[in-house]
Amino acid sequence: MIVVVRQLLLGLLGSVAVAGAQAPATARVVRVIEQGTSRPISGARLVIGGRTLIAGADGRIAVPPAADALPWVVRQIGFRPDTLRAVPTAAETTITLTPVALALDALVVTSARREQTLKDVVVTTELITRADIERSGASDLASILTEATGIQLDGGVPTGAGVLLQGLGAQRVLIMLDGQPLVGRINGNFDISRLSAAMVERIEVVKGPQSTLYGSEAMGGVINIISRPPSSGTSAAVAFTSGSQERRDGTLHLDGTRGRAAAAIDLGRRYQALTPGVSATNGTFSERWDVAPRVTWRVDDALTVNASALVVDERQRYRTGQFFQFSDNVQLAARAGADWTHGVHRIRPLVHVSQFSHLSRRSTSTLPVAGTGDDDRQTLAELEVTYSGALRSMIIDGGVELRHERITADRVRDAERSLDGIEPYAQLTWTAGPITLVPGARVSWNQQWGTYLAPRVAALWRTNDRWAVRGALARGFRAPDFKELYINFVNVPAGYAVEGNPALTPETSTNLQLGVEYTSPSWYSRVTVFDNVYRDFIETGAQDANGVFTYSNVAQGMTRGGDVDAAIVRGASRVEVGYAYLWSRDARTGGALLGRAPHSGRLTASHAWRATRVSATGLVTASAATARDSSGTVTARQPTFGRLDLRIARPLVAGSELSVGVDNVFDRSLGPEWPGFTGRQWYATVSWQGSRSR
Repeated sequence: MIVVVRQLLLGLLGSVAVAGAQAPATARVVRVIEQGTSRPISGARLVIGGRTLIAGADGRIAVPPAADALPWVVRQIGFRPDTLRAVPTAAETTITLTPVALALDALVVTSARREQTLKDVVVTTELITRADIERSGASDLASILTEATGIQLDGGVPTGAGVLLQGLGAQRVLIMLDGQPLVGRINGNFDISRLSAAMVERIEVVKGPQSTLYGSEAMGGVINIISRPPSSGTSAAVAFTSGSQERRDGTLHLDGTRGRAAAAIDLGRRYQALTPGVSATNGTFSERWDVAPRVTWRVDDALTVNASALVVDERQRYRTGQFFQFSDNVQLAARAGADWTHGVHRIRPLVHVSQFSHLSRRSTSTLPVAGTGDDDRQTLAELEVTYSGALRSMIIDGGVELRHERITADRVRDAERSLDGIEPYAQLTWTAGPITLVPGARVSWNQQWGTYLAPRVAALWRTNDRWAVRGALARGFRAPDFKELYINFVNVPAGYAVEGNPALTPETSTNLQLGVEYTSPSWYSRVTVFDNVYRDFIETGAQDANGVFTYSNVAQGMTRGGDVDAAIVRGASRVEVGYAYLWSRDARTGGALLGRAPHSGRLTASHAWRATRVSATGLVTASAATARDSSGTVTARQPTFGRLDLRIARPLVAGSELSVGVDNVFDRSLGPEWPGFTGRQWYATVSWQGSRSR
């Protein structure tokens, strides 16, 4: 009893002492929003003393009691920081951040195969953010990249929307998902409209040869699609779009974090009575279902494991003459990996599989005939181990990739072929004062075409936070594909055949690139010029006496040009301008490469007022030759294309939003010479986002 009484007295005296010294503090909330739009800024950081607090998906930060150290600094990538020099007394305080013209502190991974800030990359990296994607109202990757400077769409054969970078076509531009290559080319073209915008956090575009880090197909550059990561709490987003040409899109995004585990999933269905890369609209349609799950588990402070997948089920129909053509495609990708860090060393093993199935059929009716058509399946399996670490004043990045490629197709010799290869690579990053020098090389060995060395040296000169000069000298290559090596196709009615050539060697290029960039919080300007010489490009030769066409390493030539980008930000207003010049030459004909417009430009203006966002984008692409006869005379040209897109978006209630847009406002009629032309398109989208912070 004496012990109990003593404890009660001590507790009572302690309570009185604390109450007499200071009343209990009350928790406060800081809500971080974007200027003009009033949208919450997820992931914003509030620094109080030496402690950092992170905003949830709703932009709110719970500040613990007695957090009175001054100043309070609020930061987020892509925004100007804000400082509070007096402790807020209200239960909830709203802080408004202003966007910057170019987010130099944004993290990117493509330039070095590890995280870097945009400020530190040695090769110019163009970043399309989630905010840019949402502003555009685009539902697929092709619609997004249409508005980027220096990117021209490349119509596929028979369908599809590929891209041209620095004058090199779609088969020489590598498409990646989270740093891993995707198979799925039809006649060399990867249809980027197949991929949904809903799952994308950002897109990183690096122009010029990137074969040192990524191997074959990266001669013109790489487009790296980064998936949306889970939020710090739980969140959900739903969007429904209706538009012209029977457009009906629906997407669902869910993510969450619990303890050391995080997961996200995107589901979607897109339908429109159009087919990408086909100008005809009679009887056409494209329907796509997609799902993309992702999971991450942080085992401990040193080890994280992750896995992700992508499934796209696509059905297309279009008309040529009296026949309806049908294309049934299934895109699959799966990866599982780990990230282990020990001091300055980081090792990442990864297994990646990408597969694409394509069934092509035709019929005189609107339905295909069961059991008919040409079927092929492409598979790429990779085992990869990469390493990053520091050695004295240098950073070492390197790794090795084991590749197994396989195709099963009716038109391939023996109906099935496979290729195995091994590709080690390494690069060093050495910094001395304002100069960063990065030499590197990849050795690619393949059982069919042998060995190829792809070196690169790149440099960055940055004297301060505003000026940067970047330069690179690199070699690129593209290995011959299965069709070029092993096709065996006979067209009896037309009286010809096409045979592959197993003796083909890789295409090569040598590229010199130089860029200058000036950046301030309110505006930036960037100029990049390049000179590219290519050799041994693979093309079909003349028909022999037996009526057989085959492939040879015969084409050579060059591309030269430059891009200019600039943007200015004033409060909630932003104006962007871009111009690209391209000069190309085919050494055999002495003329320009077909389908390459010498001039293209864009102008985008956006403004937010009382949470309403308005944007307008103008695009112009100059005329280009699309065909020439045996004497080299141009016989067909695509006309100059001018397009104006408008969009307006406004919040409704409880996290919902309505957006309305019109693409190609003036309904320019260009005819079949323009791949994928679709005339005026309107759409309306209703979306909702909800979140809960932990």
